[in-house]
Amino acid sequence: MKIQKTKFLMLYSLIFNMFFYTILCSNLYSSTQNYDKCSMAYFFENKSLVSSDSLVDIKYYKLDLNIALNPDYLNGAAFISCLIKSSSSNSVFIDLTNNMFVDSIVSNTVHLSFSHENDKLSITLNRIYSMNEILNFTVYYKGLPKSTGFGSFVFGSHSDQPAVWTLSEPFGAKDWFPCKISPDDKADSSMVKITIPSWLRGVSNGVLLDSGSYSTGTKTFTWKNSYPIASYLMSLAISNYSIYRSSFKYSPTDSMEVVHYIYPEDLESLKPQLDKTPEMLKYFSERYGLYPFIREKYGHAQFGRNAGMEHQTISSMGAWFDNIIAHELTHQWFGDKITCRNWENIWLNEGFATYGEALWQEHIGGTSGYKDFMTFRMSDAKRAHGSVYVQDPTSISQIFDGTRSYAKGGVTLHMLRGIAGDSTFFNIIRTYASDPQIIYSTAVTDDLRRNAESVYGSSLAYFFNEWIFGENYPKYNINWDTELLSDGRYKAKLQVDQDVNTNPAFFTMPLKFNFKIGVRDTAVTVFNNAQSQLFEITLDQKPTSVDFDPDNYILKDVRGNIFNIPVTYALGQNYPNPFNPSTNLFFETGRPSFVKIRLFDISGREIATVFDSFVREGRTNVSFSGSDLASGIYYYQMISTSEGNVLFSETKKMVKVK
Repeated sequence: MKIQKTKFLMLYSLIFNMFFYTILCSNLYSSTQNYDKCSMAYFFENKSLVSSDSLVDIKYYKLDLNIALNPDYLNGAAFISCLIKSSSSNSVFIDLTNNMFVDSIVSNTVHLSFSHENDKLSITLNRIYSMNEILNFTVYYKGLPKSTGFGSFVFGSHSDQPAVWTLSEPFGAKDWFPCKISPDDKADSSMVKITIPSWLRGVSNGVLLDSGSYSTGTKTFTWKNSYPIASYLMSLAISNYSIYRSSFKYSPTDSMEVVHYIYPEDLESLKPQLDKTPEMLKYFSERYGLYPFIREKYGHAQFGRNAGMEHQTISSMGAWFDNIIAHELTHQWFGDKITCRNWENIWLNEGFATYGEALWQEHIGGTSGYKDFMTFRMSDAKRAHGSVYVQDPTSISQIFDGTRSYAKGGVTLHMLRGIAGDSTFFNIIRTYASDPQIIYSTAVTDDLRRNAESVYGSSLAYFFNEWIFGENYPKYNINWDTELLSDGRYKAKLQVDQDVNTNPAFFTMPLKFNFKIGVRDTAVTVFNNAQSQLFEITLDQKPTSVDFDPDNYILKDVRGNIFNIPVTYALGQNYPNPFNPSTNLFFETGRPSFVKIRLFDISGREIATVFDSFVREGRTNVSFSGSDLASGIYYYQMISTSEGNVLFSETKKMVKVK
């Protein structure tokens, strides 16, 4: 799900406990802070209980929904098959908003007693069920669903035509059908039957099995999903849709239908964007592994929000720029195939989908397109407060905080790519996306870490601990200088200091420095694991400049002289030393100046002038013959001056032997 934020006008209007978002689109990236779910949407901050019955394991949902218009109404029958997970149970509960009236609950022709309070439908069973026994029951219910969250069930319109749609994430599925709203319990499969006026089309997850008409002027669309699915990913969309079809050819002999349900007045203008979907399916299948619902379909159902939502196999869309299409498609792998086990780990959905936008920008715009996008997202990530790991999973605004779950989540993957390198990073992503422990199931951050470490080959605990469970980002103070060594090489000294943070106190990260040496670059990576740390790097020649994090992989602020060429003066140790009969001296000046080098004996008496001349900045080599000198210890002193001012002075010892 994608929520737009960038260069948009965002209007927050707090009415009682309702947030209303209006966002106007005007930027190429139209990117991720919360465009996929709550652009032009409203939600209630629901602090009530959001936990479901942990002693029930949902196996199957079959919804038979009769949708009436004018007046708007829903009559439903929800067949639920579940596994009992307690040693003995004579009751269960299911989530269903109190706004929906329950007529009866039937299990194997037996009517069950129930109570319906606080959005919980508590059911008393006709007998005691044992561990791992299957319970089947049907809930008959009706009412006018209330729309909470981002628009959990909406009777809307477009161009004076009906438009009914759902968007259930995170807690809204219970507003229109009895279910478990916790994301950790996926049904093994599902079916949705939608009976509506015959001139409309009903769209849902999976494949269309039947669309029979009846003499009553209605038509029933039966959709079958054969993959595991979380309740919030189940959807319906109803309108006078036009259908636009294409296909994704994923092997020389196989293809999958790509189908779009679009308002008739918009179809022609949207075709150029819709035609990008097969190319995106091909590209992301190469990056992540084959599209995960290949036996069914992918497509879009237009709905009444200027936003997008990743309903399994059929994303609901009200905005159509490249990034939102890429975002919702990426969710089919990360969100639908692998779903966050709890809302604390929502970044595994939204961070990946945001990063999918970056990859698409890289695909169409090359390295510069990718870098521009990530720079853009980093500016949002810097405004994040608190950890990416959600601390209050009952708060919709906390779950879908655009700076954290979206921007910083996506930037975290960008930083992981910087650490691992391209080949290893994409191997990590494909390994995670195909992990048999979590595919078509659920995951937490440790599942990604486990897969990343298995591919990378060493621990990444420090990385996930600080970027997902920690707060803020590093603020580096970096200063550097160079020292001329006795063998003619140079020592670059990098002093790295970090501002004190809260959690963690400082950030542990590999840091890349790129030294400019003549026409070539020398890249060096050091591992920064202290608040204050000095790194010394030996180079063959003097570097003229150094770039820190040249590819901008780290979310950071930088101060110090890292961006400047150090103005250095140095006097090198003569070599060879001891010498006979001659030796070599070299020195370095940071700017044009007069340089004099004088030779003294051990008593301090000046006995020779070795060098006396004006030099440009840089390194100067001097040959010195000591054939007339007796064996012993001598001292040579360099003094550099400019306009009568001493810029540098240093003395070193040399030894003459016979």
